[in-house]
Amino acid sequence: MTSAGSAQVTLPWDAANPYPFYARKRCEGTVVWDDCAQASLVLSYPAAQQILADPTGWTSNPLANPAAVAALGALGDEALFARSMLNTDGAAHQRLRGSVRDVFTRTFIAGLHPGVESICTRLTAALPTSEPFDFMADFALPFPIAVASAWLGLSEDTAGLLREESPAISRLLNDFSDTDAVDAATAALAALLTEMLPLAADRRTHPSDDLISFIAADTDLELDDVVFTALLIAVAGHETTANLLGAGMSRLLRHGERITAETVDAGLVTELLRLDGPVQAVGRTATRHHIVDGIPIEAGQSVLVVIAAANRDPHVFTDPDQFRTDRRGPAPLSFGHGPHYCLGAALARMEITTALRHILQRQPTQAGAPTWRDTRAIRGPRTLGLVLGKP
Repeated sequence: MTSAGSAQVTLPWDAANPYPFYARKRCEGTVVWDDCAQASLVLSYPAAQQILADPTGWTSNPLANPAAVAALGALGDEALFARSMLNTDGAAHQRLRGSVRDVFTRTFIAGLHPGVESICTRLTAALPTSEPFDFMADFALPFPIAVASAWLGLSEDTAGLLREESPAISRLLNDFSDTDAVDAATAALAALLTEMLPLAADRRTHPSDDLISFIAADTDLELDDVVFTALLIAVAGHETTANLLGAGMSRLLRHGERITAETVDAGLVTELLRLDGPVQAVGRTATRHHIVDGIPIEAGQSVLVVIAAANRDPHVFTDPDQFRTDRRGPAPLSFGHGPHYCLGAALARMEITTALRHILQRQPTQAGAPTWRDTRAIRGPRTLGLVLGKP
């Protein structure tokens, strides 16, 4: 998945339902300055796609943005957060991405399906029948973390530490300009590095069939980069899958047409990604002068590529606010576009498809309205009450 990045200061939309705000802003233009964000909001699909595809004209490095520099400054220019795969471009980005590219092919990911299916079966079997439970706490959040822990080859204790510390890192992915988030994520990362650096060192000399071993095989990477890259993949993937499962399940249960386990296919998952993709916006900073949809953007100025608005661009998607599983057209930008396209897209799709099928087989109904996280760059339910009608 992509992350909120360099332009974010304060995002002006409602965390639970940002879509009316995007529609109002679109009436003003497809590239609109926003005082709260201190950036231009890019709302059209073509402009969003063009910016995301151009890593030389735009940088994703948060240290190109003054607000993020202030928050990250205490950590220095070599901060892991600033030099991660999400926030580097060019050769540095290619080096980090290249260390894991071979394990994110569709063929390789397909080989993970039995393990994903097994974890999903175990977690859904533990869910109660005929009594309310919180889908987010009891399934949507633990499921992708369990998949990631198994793929990383973590012991139960280390997997538990990852579950405990990942929310702090997730918070930083929501806002690199939040000093408190940086402090909390730094403490979480320190705890995970202490635990996992010896593991990475061991896997470099005694490799196994797990993700850390694959990354550690690139001896050009320092061990802290090995661990941080693995953690970033796990936590960012967890954010996408958990939040889309929650928002998507709520949408399916509100949908007039009955959705069953048998109707869950690639088209349905793509439409959920378009309408409920968790990442609302990503930041970019111009490295040279641009004209974007007729609006000049100078070098050094920031933009927010509002992916959730681009995915509902009425000039690209007919009836953009309608849920249609038979929709044809361009792919939504929920996994990004261009060099930063989400490496874990195929795994996230597999996890979401598997989970939805398992849950829908048990005939769920929604128990009250969901509550929503108070985060604006990454949208998702805080709680979602369900009742399962079948064991």
